[in-house]
Amino acid sequence: MTSPDGSDRLVSLESTVYVVEEAKVLYVQVFKAACTTMLWTMAGLAGVERDQLPFSTGAYVSRDMVIHDRRIHPVPTIGEVSDALRHEALTSDEWMRLGVTRDPYARLYSGWESRILLLHKGPWSTYPQPPLVDDGRSLDVGASFRSFVASMEEHRGVWQGDFHFAQQVHLLALDEIDYTDLVTTKELSSLFVRLSDRVGHPVDPGRLNEGLGIAYTDVYDEETARRCEQLFDQDFDRLSFSHQSFRVPRPAILVGPAYNALQMVRGRNQRLQDLSNYIDSLS
Repeated sequence: MTSPDGSDRLVSLESTVYVVEEAKVLYVQVFKAACTTMLWTMAGLAGVERDQLPFSTGAYVSRDMVIHDRRIHPVPTIGEVSDALRHEALTSDEWMRLGVTRDPYARLYSGWESRILLLHKGPWSTYPQPPLVDDGRSLDVGASFRSFVASMEEHRGVWQGDFHFAQQVHLLALDEIDYTDLVTTKELSSLFVRLSDRVGHPVDPGRLNEGLGIAYTDVYDEETARRCEQLFDQDFDRLSFSHQSFRVPRPAILVGPAYNALQMVRGRNQRLQDLSNYIDSLS
């Protein structure tokens, strides 16, 4: 199938649009929609192996996550390429213009788990939010998440100004980019096959940054689902995600060793942020 001719009308995005000239692939990053996997994919399309990336001084908790450090990412963004290459990437029918989307229910829980529950420091630390439901011996993940979503609905203007909690249609700039491929996270395997065929070598970095393994279906109730649908109304409408029915959530409570492990992870992430801040203060 021939790709449509595109238009160079992009104005709202720059730092989240990646361009691999060798493969003729443009990728628009959607945070919490397999973006770690996709950033490694773009590096692979550019011929860069994982062990070729230099050391990062940022607060990244694993080698997989250093791909998010813009200072060392090997693929340029559209704001860093020539005007001629920008125009070609946005308009040529020889280019793949790619975005990856995720079910809004799953994406909202994943964003909360990774940013708030695991204490990955960032601007969201200062946003209005309720405390975790934690009595010092156990932490109720489901109750904490449901309380957060209620607060987020009240303060949606603050939270949805952040990439991790913004609607996907805004991160994709659907009205500004003529996409040839919009796929969901469930379609990554077939996407990797097409990308491999495109460049003539295997492209599949695997699924990265998978989280704690708590299913989003276990933490939603009917009211929290309604709030999610309101917060991400355009994602449900324009990206054709279906509304789901949720009744009584299953218990998702961390106790004993699991509770202690979570406290260790949160403490580690805090120390990593403190170290990163110190390094930045020296430069």
